[in-house]
Amino acid sequence: MITINKFVLFVVMLPTIFVASQPIDTNTFPFEKVTIYVTNNMTNTQLTMYCKDKHHNFGTQTLKSGETYSFKFIPAYIFRRSLYFCHFSWNSESHYFDIYVQTRDQHGCDKDCYWHIKESGPCKDNAGGKGVTQCFHWKKTT
Repeated sequence: MITINKFVLFVVMLPTIFVASQPIDTNTFPFEKVTIYVTNNMTNTQLTMYCKDKHHNFGTQTLKSGETYSFKFIPAYIFRRSLYFCHFSWNSESHYFDIYVQTRDQHGCDKDCYWHIKESGPCKDNAGGKGVTQCFHWKKTT
């Protein structure tokens, strides 16, 4: 009987041990929302964007030059697999980009990710514009 009780205790404690062994991210706490800010940095060009992840759809947004759209979500805590992607279009151009990849953005963005959309590709301001700006190429479509 003692062996069964120890096994049950182990099974009950296993999730706690697993969570406690995860690396600690001092910038964000579990279940804290991340806000993505997307700004149209194209001169005299209207930008249409459509962002979503596997479970959430933020719908189609239209941004005039200089306008910003934002959305919030709670990233995955244990497995760190959150992924949000967007489709951007203007004039006759159409491009895709993964606007939030948790393994890429969880440290550079903290709670706020600032993106500036340009014709050449999206640029992320790390540390809310107080850090290094990192520009990316548009995602290739197959």
